[in-house]
Amino acid sequence: MQLFSRLFRIKLSRTGVAQALLPVGLCILSASLCAQAAPAASAQQPAAPAAPVQPTDKPSISLSPAVVMAKGNFGQGLTQTLTLTNQTARDFAFEMVAEDVIIKDGKRIFVPAGETPNSIAASAVFTQKTVLVKPFSSVSVDVRLTLPAQTNLRAVVAMFRGTDKLPTSSGAVGMTASLGSLITFNLTDNVKLQPEPVRVSPANETANMKIAQWISNSGTEPVLPEGAAAVLNSNGGLAGKAVFDPQRLLPGERLEFSAEYPGDLPPGNYRALCSFQFEGKTLTTEAAFEVPKTEVPKK
Repeated sequence: MQLFSRLFRIKLSRTGVAQALLPVGLCILSASLCAQAAPAASAQQPAAPAAPVQPTDKPSISLSPAVVMAKGNFGQGLTQTLTLTNQTARDFAFEMVAEDVIIKDGKRIFVPAGETPNSIAASAVFTQKTVLVKPFSSVSVDVRLTLPAQTNLRAVVAMFRGTDKLPTSSGAVGMTASLGSLITFNLTDNVKLQPEPVRVSPANETANMKIAQWISNSGTEPVLPEGAAAVLNSNGGLAGKAVFDPQRLLPGERLEFSAEYPGDLPPGNYRALCSFQFEGKTLTTEAAFEVPKTEVPKK
């Protein structure tokens, strides 16, 4: 399954250098872990020849796959090929690094390999430690990850971390281009979601009606819920529905799922019935709301 999106984000790194995440094409893959022993770290292999690509109208750097969802058991390993494509007119240099992904206060934090007990990122072995991607070409690197016998971690980011400082319009802050693939691991059947109350924000002159709900992952495994909100009238009939954008929830993570209802509802009493499907399970919650009569101003 492929999902394409465009992102642009700038953040300050620990060294004070800004990192720019350039427009990327996202590709989501599912993978299975194997029980083969991880190979011993060896000398860096020579870089594979850069594959030429057709120039596009808009300059961009893309990484594929952006997300890998793996299932297996503790102690197993995964080898994944990562391909970075440079659709710009300049060279880009990267170093290959892996970081563990942990959740703190409901939000994701990236931690350098080995700093977290039973680190998965610490096992990462890349076929190349550094790469240089020429204009309008692509380079592929394999990464090998081996799960510890026990770990509470379930996600790693395998990153092409930029080493070039890019010029900016103001010239005040140097930037580097860094892109990473999120690799998640489902290792047990402990999949649980904890919903919070459904909220309905009425439509106004500038915005459609919004149906929103915060959901937390209270289990130990990553979850990708897909859901929709059905709007029911006072007789229980379907008045319409709105679809939530899927979002991945790592263990301990809390995210808001929201959907806009594009239609106009006549005055009356309604219920918003929110239903999410994940790992063969269904989570359903609802909330009642009212669409008031519009008052006509007196002449």
